[in-house]
Amino acid sequence: MSVDFSVEGTVELYPPVPLAQLWELTEGGDFHVAPHGIPESELAALVKREAWVLVPDPDSGTDDQGRPKAIKYLRVGDPETYSFSINRRLMALSAWMGEAHEFDGELRYQDGDVGTMGVIEPFEDGEQPEWRETGGRLW
Repeated sequence: MSVDFSVEGTVELYPPVPLAQLWELTEGGDFHVAPHGIPESELAALVKREAWVLVPDPDSGTDDQGRPKAIKYLRVGDPETYSFSINRRLMALSAWMGEAHEFDGELRYQDGDVGTMGVIEPFEDGEQPEWRETGGRLW
């Protein structure tokens, strides 16, 4: 039995999280940081290439090295991953965000093996996200 999923969507981080607070998440390759002011067409191409992208807050500007000061969104376009990998990434992001920040939104998933579809709602404080089936072959 395969455990492959595709997951996509955008979740807002509210209020925007300082990039310095999330920097360690980018060092392992799980998350990529989009350049500040990136046009939507380039962002879509970046997400297609990198899958899990932290999108800068357009109102926060950049630091003296040109890095975004704050992250406003998580954009995901991962066509093949494992559920434990999705949970691990979302739990790590929520833990590093800290208690002063929360998620607004959910990601969509499709189970490549069974064909079920649904949403993944991330939670704060490093908690496991909630997976809810919304269509396909419901059990």
